[in-house]
Amino acid sequence: MTELDDLLQNFDNMLSRFPEQRRAFVRNTGEKMQQAVLRNIDQDTKNKTGKLRRAVSLKFGSRGGYAAVRNSNRVAPHAYLVENGHAIVDKNGQCIGWVAGKHMYRNALQTAMQEVEYDAQQMLEEMVGGIFGN
Repeated sequence: MTELDDLLQNFDNMLSRFPEQRRAFVRNTGEKMQQAVLRNIDQDTKNKTGKLRRAVSLKFGSRGGYAAVRNSNRVAPHAYLVENGHAIVDKNGQCIGWVAGKHMYRNALQTAMQEVEYDAQQMLEEMVGGIFGN
């Protein structure tokens, strides 16, 4: 076998491992995001009924292509108000103020981004590093 054949074989091996590596990466990323959202809920909300925490769900794509952290509207239909903020309305329907949003989901994405980028880089180095002897 020539060096080119070895290289092609290594690429084939890497490509055959990629779907499983991707699924593991997506699952790990989703779990990190879910934990970040739960931490934000614990830190940023005062009323501790537990509904916001119980409403956080993690959904994986059937083929492992995505992970979605989302709110269950059946458990906490008010979560979008806490996330994005809302007007305070008096009994006459007049807007008397505004409650700022807590941005539990958005902030989780921002704080986890560096860690996810690092994990992606590690996965690539693990997969490609063996081919080029790194």
